Amino acid sequence: MIQVMLDLETMSVRSNAAIASIGAVKFEVGTGIVDQFYRTVDLRTCKAVGLHVDPDTVNWWNQQSKEARQALLKDNVSLVQALEDFSSWFGTSSLPVWGNGAGFDNVIMENAYVACNMKRPWRPWEDRCYRTIKNIIQVPADERQGVYHNALDDAMHQTRHILKILES
Repeated sequence: MIQVMLDLETMSVRSNAAIASIGAVKFEVGTGIVDQFYRTVDLRTCKAVGLHVDPDTVNWWNQQSKEARQALLKDNVSLVQALEDFSSWFGTSSLPVWGNGAGFDNVIMENAYVACNMKRPWRPWEDRCYRTIKNIIQVPADERQGVYHNALDDAMHQTRHILKILES
């Protein structure tokens, strides 16, 4: 069964946070990584639909690596375009979607879809929490690859770890 690991970089920690980037990975237990998705988002389009930007989070971003900050400035698309692209990549069948925190990635993504008057591509009962399972089933993660706080690199790392957990 195909599943999705979702990771967002945001400009707030609220449930209606402005999304700076979306990273996602399709994977299957026993097969591994199947496909990946990455978009950076023009924050002006997030603000235009009422999503939240927090000065403390912006300040936190200013303290992150140059690579992570620069990744947020490349090839930005509107929030609507990013969500349309994600939905197209996701497909028409509802799939389990893992986020890093029961109230973070999946909830923020859903609220972005609502703010844009769009429908998210997965059903509510398909929400999964990577943070919960990694803390309950403590299997060490492999060495980190990529840039911390790059949504796709984070999603790839989390996918490799959840596969290790689910296959153990």
